Amino acid sequence: MKTIDFAIDLGTTNSLIARQQQGKVEVFKNPVGHKETLPSVVAFRPGRILVGDKAREYQEKDPENIVAGFKRKMGTQETYFIERLAEPKSPMELSTLVLRELKNFIYTGEQPRSVVVTIPASFDTVQSNATKKAGLEAGFEEVVLLQEPIAACLAFANKEQGEDKSGHWLVYDLGGGTFDVALVRIDEIDLKVVDHKGDNFLGGLDFDNLLLEQVILPQVYQHELLSYLQEEAGSRSRRFMKLYYELLFKAETAKKELSSVEETDIEFAAPTADGEDEVDMLISISREQFHDCIREKLSYSISLIKEVLEANAMGREDIRQVVLVGGSTYIPLVRELIASELDIPINASVDPTTAVVVGAAQYAGTKTARLPIAARTAETGGSPATAGETRADASATGPAVKLSYPRNSKEAEEMVLAVVEDAPAEAFYRITREDGGFDTGLRPLKAKFTETLTLLPQSLNRFSLRLFDSQQNEISASIEPIEISQGLYGVDGQPLPHDICLEVDDKENNTTRLEVIFEKNSILPLKKTIYREVSKTIYRDSDDTLIVNILEGDRFASPGTNQVIGVIEVKPSALEADLVRGSDVEIELEISESRDISVAVYLSQTGQEFQDVFSPTERYLSVSKLHDDALLLQKAIAEDLRDAEGKQDFEQAALLQDYLQEALRISRKTEVLHLNLNSDEKYHLEERKRKLAQKYDQVNRDHKLTSLREEYISLKESIKYQLEQTNAGKKPEFERRFGDMTKDEANILRSQSRMLIQTRVKAMNQLHNEMLYYSDPVMIHWYLALSGYDITEFSDKKRAKKLLEQGEKAMERQSYEELRAINSQLSALLPDDKAAEELQIKIKGTGLE
Repeated sequence: MKTIDFAIDLGTTNSLIARQQQGKVEVFKNPVGHKETLPSVVAFRPGRILVGDKAREYQEKDPENIVAGFKRKMGTQETYFIERLAEPKSPMELSTLVLRELKNFIYTGEQPRSVVVTIPASFDTVQSNATKKAGLEAGFEEVVLLQEPIAACLAFANKEQGEDKSGHWLVYDLGGGTFDVALVRIDEIDLKVVDHKGDNFLGGLDFDNLLLEQVILPQVYQHELLSYLQEEAGSRSRRFMKLYYELLFKAETAKKELSSVEETDIEFAAPTADGEDEVDMLISISREQFHDCIREKLSYSISLIKEVLEANAMGREDIRQVVLVGGSTYIPLVRELIASELDIPINASVDPTTAVVVGAAQYAGTKTARLPIAARTAETGGSPATAGETRADASATGPAVKLSYPRNSKEAEEMVLAVVEDAPAEAFYRITREDGGFDTGLRPLKAKFTETLTLLPQSLNRFSLRLFDSQQNEISASIEPIEISQGLYGVDGQPLPHDICLEVDDKENNTTRLEVIFEKNSILPLKKTIYREVSKTIYRDSDDTLIVNILEGDRFASPGTNQVIGVIEVKPSALEADLVRGSDVEIELEISESRDISVAVYLSQTGQEFQDVFSPTERYLSVSKLHDDALLLQKAIAEDLRDAEGKQDFEQAALLQDYLQEALRISRKTEVLHLNLNSDEKYHLEERKRKLAQKYDQVNRDHKLTSLREEYISLKESIKYQLEQTNAGKKPEFERRFGDMTKDEANILRSQSRMLIQTRVKAMNQLHNEMLYYSDPVMIHWYLALSGYDITEFSDKKRAKKLLEQGEKAMERQSYEELRAINSQLSALLPDDKAAEELQIKIKGTGLE
């Protein structure tokens, strides 16, 4: 069994490939030009495809056939139309070409079959699957995904040995196209991402565009011979786009220069309207101008850091340092804002441009390759074995061995404990290290024994434990290899970036709601079985369906705001019998470390099972829907703001005012998206809209929770009064039920689940109404209300008249027990209110509750 060793940082602007070998990481260089970075740019030339620096050279000359920045659209339905091919290319296809080109950097001639590929921490399941598929299309047989903040943190943590690094870190990862902030906890041997936030459309590409559109192009348009270009910008003329890409390249160069100088110049020649002459231009750009362009977006990144700290109840003093990752962190304003807004020490001791690939290679060096069965069989020969098994394991029938040892160690030696079930008499064991540098020789086998293993520094040590009989013949046994990583920090699993939920019916509110299956920041891989009931009878001849809808996003939000990642729809025609309401549904969900989701649905009534594995690789974003959503959000916030101001709830109003301003900014920008030359901007706005909607939902949820808690307290006091002051107190059953409802009151009132509190309030309301039935004053009011109805409204007028006469006599005698029975009979004679039911639109729902 081999470690993966190879890792790729698939970046928005630049990509890298590295390998760990014998504890050291080598970042491979391009055989052409000997640079470590490969620009993530693809050019389609006559009869050939260019990737990297050569492709960038054509970006100004032939923009219709050159593509860059496509990582940010990974997992979307966006495509790039290639004029020369007369066909579109998806971001996944373009990423595949970059990955294939990176394989050419490996000068040793090796052809890695497994690879670790990094992704932003905020990549959702669709984006992650698209990245993995690109790796498989590039020729790798196994693609393991690793979140970029984890990779970067590994590079920093492993840089210097012997130094205490325990505590909480912040990883500020601002690259060419994406931004992540991760809160990381480090102990003696492991690091774990506690929480994170990010924006997949915030990075250096946006800064280039802002500099171009806010500083450079306005000066171009001001020239009297070039003012025509402003009109051509709207039509995206070929002449304008050629100049645009030339200036975008110069804007990127200016951005980099302004990291070290206060002012720089760009020079270029622009064609006049008649095309017969050119205007030579020189534009000076100051660092201050550049910083003014990007300040809002960088301030937004700082706000995400503050949200992470606030969500985890942590202050600046709780953070040891901010680790800077990504080429865009060279911008001086980044460090200025972190220093002024956070006042936390900054660590930039590792090259921000290579930190991710170095950490990923370190991770790959401790990760055992788990090639698909067919690939391993071809490699080793013979019959296939399941993932993680050796050939001996597949046919093992001998004793079982349980091993206990640390997976990560800072020591030169470590102890392993072995427990052997049904250990044979006069047998031996032998432990050898994979490289042959350690061998215990044959030693007498006991049912329980320990052995001290010598470890190679800064690497993954793999040992084999084998058993032998008295004649020193090897005994077939089921024994996993012993794997201990020495001197390197390990990863305590990768966190799930969003909640994974199941959509179920909410009959009471005639809608659907989300039930969380796997919570955000749960450590992958994950597996869970849940049990639900069928919410309605599904007949085989009906058009109803049972829908198992798996979504990703915020468990507290409405299902419509989350992203669907998998649906199993059981149609009536697939059923072997009618599915009766209340019958059990068993749903088993499993999510791998690389985010494949397996779903199995078992219907107990029919004995049928439906299953699928979901690896969606595309999502669609409608600009018009984004605009409508932004306007609706703006309208909803404005209405709540007016309500808060009317109630003089100034604290709430101030918060909603901030939300309204953000909603206005987003909706205004969506109005002019068709004029925006940067097509990635819509995805950035969509993320901002989604984050704002989540915060607004949280405020609404908090208000509803407060209202429900107040209703709970009010009902509790009313029930207590009924128990103490009315006839209801004479019924022990009421006292018992009230005690059961309030014994876990602290947990109920602390809960963030509206449904949980609402369910308890509903139960208390029912108890309260039953108790009121035994209240004499309530019976009097009830009778008076019933006697106020016109006699024609009762279904049996004669009986109603008689009951009303009996009620008058019961009132005179103050016989309230008799009055209760009369009230119940009179109420039964009133018709049901069908009108409200007819007006209520019933949704079909999912069929699950």
